[in-house]
Amino acid sequence: MRLWAKANSREWPNIDSVLILGLTDGVLLIRYFSFSTRDVEGDHWYPTLDEAQQDADQEYGVEPTAWQAMPDEKDELYQLSVMPITGHSYDRDNAKWVASNSTDYSPESGH
Repeated sequence: MRLWAKANSREWPNIDSVLILGLTDGVLLIRYFSFSTRDVEGDHWYPTLDEAQQDADQEYGVEPTAWQAMPDEKDELYQLSVMPITGHSYDRDNAKWVASNSTDYSPESGH
């Protein structure tokens, strides 16, 4: 599941749009500086779609009727949705997700 909406927030004017990506366990609310260039500002994980949509409404001015369903194409977002996040990183140079070299995800490791 992928839902996209244009953001409209005075508090976050640099956020262009948001995308909700359904994962096998919860959803990600991904914030974009520019969706067309995939310039991501960041993301938050939520246990439910409702919680993600409520936060998008409160923080980024996304009305409940503004969400648009996107096709589930096998692109980088699809790859993120079907694999564990830990253990992988996005290789921007090659435009694909790759397994990380390290399995140490402690804060001290820098991962």
